[in-house]
Amino acid sequence: MKIGQQQLSFLCVLLFSSILGILAAERFSEGVPPFAFAGLLFAGIVLLLWSARLVLTGSARIWGAAALLFFVLGMTRALTVLPLSADDISRWDGKPAQVSGILREAPQITPTSEGVRVRYLVDVRRTNTAETTGGLYVYAAAKSETEITARTGDRITAQGRVLKIRGYKNPGMIDIERLMRARGVTARLHAGKAGVTVTPQSGGFLRSVEDVRAHYRAKMREAMPESDAAAVFAMVFGGYEGLRPELVEAFTTTGLVHILSVSGSHVTLLAGLVAWLASAFSLRREFAAVAVAFAVFGYAALSGFVAPAVRAAIMGGLTFFALASGREYDGRRILIIVALAMLFVSPLLLFDVSFQLSFAATAGLLCLSPRLREWSVFAPLPRALRDGFALTLGAQLATLPICAWYFHVVSLSSLVANLLVVPILEFLMVAALFAGLLALVLPFLARIVFAMDSLLLGLSYELTRALAALPFSRVYLPPVNIYAAAIYYALLLFAAQGPETRRDVIVRLRALPWRGVSVGLSLLLLAPAARAALRSPEIAVHFIDVGQGDAALVVTPHGHAIMIDAGGVRDGVFDVGGRVDVPYLLQYGVSSLDAVFLTHAHEDHAAGLAGVLRQLPVGRVLTAAEGPAAYQASLGLSAAEMAATPFIAAEEGTRLTLDGVTVDVLFAPDASKRRRSGNESSNVYRVSYGRASFLFTGDLEKEQEAQLLKKSPELLRSTVLKVAHHGSKTSTSEPFLSAVAPRWAVVDVGAGNRFGHPAAETLAALKTAGAETYRTDKDGAIVFRTDGHSMRVETYVGKR
Repeated sequence: MKIGQQQLSFLCVLLFSSILGILAAERFSEGVPPFAFAGLLFAGIVLLLWSARLVLTGSARIWGAAALLFFVLGMTRALTVLPLSADDISRWDGKPAQVSGILREAPQITPTSEGVRVRYLVDVRRTNTAETTGGLYVYAAAKSETEITARTGDRITAQGRVLKIRGYKNPGMIDIERLMRARGVTARLHAGKAGVTVTPQSGGFLRSVEDVRAHYRAKMREAMPESDAAAVFAMVFGGYEGLRPELVEAFTTTGLVHILSVSGSHVTLLAGLVAWLASAFSLRREFAAVAVAFAVFGYAALSGFVAPAVRAAIMGGLTFFALASGREYDGRRILIIVALAMLFVSPLLLFDVSFQLSFAATAGLLCLSPRLREWSVFAPLPRALRDGFALTLGAQLATLPICAWYFHVVSLSSLVANLLVVPILEFLMVAALFAGLLALVLPFLARIVFAMDSLLLGLSYELTRALAALPFSRVYLPPVNIYAAAIYYALLLFAAQGPETRRDVIVRLRALPWRGVSVGLSLLLLAPAARAALRSPEIAVHFIDVGQGDAALVVTPHGHAIMIDAGGVRDGVFDVGGRVDVPYLLQYGVSSLDAVFLTHAHEDHAAGLAGVLRQLPVGRVLTAAEGPAAYQASLGLSAAEMAATPFIAAEEGTRLTLDGVTVDVLFAPDASKRRRSGNESSNVYRVSYGRASFLFTGDLEKEQEAQLLKKSPELLRSTVLKVAHHGSKTSTSEPFLSAVAPRWAVVDVGAGNRFGHPAAETLAALKTAGAETYRTDKDGAIVFRTDGHSMRVETYVGKR
C-alpha cells in the first residue's frame, strides 16, 4: 500500500501514535527519579533514530516504523517539558516570598461585596533574591476598578505565600493543574495588605492591543449598562469578566456558551465577513486570502494572543478556508498536521479541554457535516437550514464523549438556538466591532449602534431563557469510559467515510468469524453484570475533595442519595456547588437528592449547597439551629430561592431511613449559646448500614465533644470518623476518639491551607488510636463501599 493513496489514514496513525507517546511520558514522569528519567530519554532517542532509519530506507514495515517514530517523538518531546525546572516559582510552595515579574496580560477584575478582586498573570523574574521562572497568578483586592493601573508589560511586585496550582482531585473534573501547566502557570499568590506594586514599563505591540481593547470597553460602557457591556465585550474578545451568572447559565443550557469566549466560530465569522467584503470590492483571490489572514491575525492579537485565541484562529481559519473552497478533504489533512505541530510545540495541550473540544468540533465540521448534509431527512429543508443543522450536529456529535466526561450534559435545544439566536449574536458582534471603529470619527453614531447591541443582547437572552426552560432542553449524559469512547468514535469514523469505503468495510466485517467474536463479546459484557448480581447490596459513602471544606455523598443500594455538607468558599468567588459538587454527583449518576444534612452554616460547609439547589432537585435540607437567616446569608440565596426547598432545623433523635440506610441526628446544640466562632453549633450525624457506620462531626470542638460523651457515648462508636474541623487541634480529643474507636478516619482539608490543618497532634492521636487516615488534599475523593459487613476503600489519586 502506497502512502500517497492513504494520506489521511497515515496522518491519523501518526497523530494517534504521538498522543500515545505523550500519555506514556506523562505516566512515566510521575515519580520517576532523575537517573531513570535520563535513561528513559536516552532510550527514546535511540528508538527515534532507529525508527527514522526504517522510514528512510523504505522498509515494507514503513507504517509500523512511522508509528513508532511518532510515538517516540511524542514521548521524547513530552519528557522534555513535563519536569519543572529547578528555578520554577512552584518550588517556593508554602513559603512566604517577595515576587516580581512582568505582567503577561491585562488584569482580570471581578466585583465583590467589598470592592473588586484583581487577578494578575505574571511571568516571574525574581523571588526574594533568587532568579525565578514560571507563570504566577497574583490575587489582590482593591476598593474600585479605578485603582487598577497595571498594564501589559509592566513590572509587578507582590509579597505573600506562594502556593502551587492545585485542582480538585475528583473524577470527571477538568484537571486544573494540567490545564494551568499547558498555559504556563504553576503557582499562585495572595498579596497581603501591602497589595501589589506596579512599576510602569515602556509600551510595545501588546500594549497597543490593550489600548484598543480598553477603547472598546470604554465606549461600550458609555452606551449600555455595565452587565451588557461585559457580555458584549466577552462575545467579541473573550473572557467571563463581569458576566451575570444567569446569562452564563442560559447560554450553557442552550449550548451557546462558546459564544462567550473566543472560539473557532468567531474566527470563521470574521473570515467570512472579510471574504464577503473582498468579493463585494472585486478583489483578486490572492488579495482576499491575504485580507482574511490579516483579519484573523489581528483578531487573535486583540484577544490578547492567549492560547485559546491562537488555537481558535488556527482551527477557525482552517475551517473557513476548507469549507469556503469546498475542499473539506484537504482541510482534514491540514487539521491533523496542525494538531501534530501544536502538540509538538506544547505537548501539554493534549490535557487542555479547550484544545480537545476545538479539535473535535473542527473535525466534526470537516468530516461529519458534509455527510449529514446528504441525509434524506434534511433534503426538504432550504439550503441555509440544512447547512445550519449539519454544521451544528456535526460539531455536537464529535464532542459528545468529551462533554459527557467533563460536563455530563448535552443541550438538545442547541440545534434551535444555533438557528434562532446565533445569527442575532453574530450580527451583534459584527456591529460591535464596527461601532468601535466608528467611535473614532462619529462617536454619537457609535453610541447608537452599541445601544442597539444592548437591545439585541436582551432579545438573545430572553430567547435563550425560553429555550432553556423547555422540557429536555438539557439532558444528562452518563460518564463514558475509554472503551465506550473508542467504539463511539469508530462508528463516527465509519459514518464519515464515502459510500465505497463503507461498503468495503462491511464486506470485510462480514468475512470475520462472527460466531467466536459474538461469544467473546457476550462473555465480556455479561461478566460485569454477573459480578454485580452476585455481590451483596452496597452503599457508597463519598468524601468529595472540595478544598478547605466538607462535602460527603451517601448513595443507598437502590440509588437514593443524600449529601452531608456541600463545601464552599466565602464571598462567592467560586461556585463550589455548581462546579465541583454537581459534576461529581452527575459523574456517579446522581441527578437528585432526597435530603441534604448541613452540620452548620459556615461557608466552607454550607455555601456550596446554593449551586446544587440551582441545578438539581433536593427533597429537603436539615440544618443546625442557627436559623434560616444564617443559611440564607451563607448560601447567598434570595428569599424566593430559599422558599423553594424546605429548610428544617434538625432535632436530636431525628432519624431518616432509606433502603436500610439510617441517618441519626446524635447532637444538635442550642445555637443561642454559640460563641464567636460558630463551630460549637455543629450538628453531629451518624450514617449506618448493617454493622458499618460513619460519624460526621462538622467543626465540633472539644467542649462539645465532652457534652456529647456525657449524653450518648454508646452511640458514638463508628467504623469511619469524619475528623472534625479539618483536623484542627481544637477538636478530636482523646476521650472522644476512644469512644468512637474508628477503623478509618477521613480529614477533609485543602492543600496548602493557611490554617496549618491538619494539626500534627491530631494525626498523631489518630495513629495512636489505630485509625487508618485518609486526606482529601493527598488522596483526592475517597469512597467507602460496604455491604454492611466488609469495607472497600477507593481513592481518586490511587486509582489514577
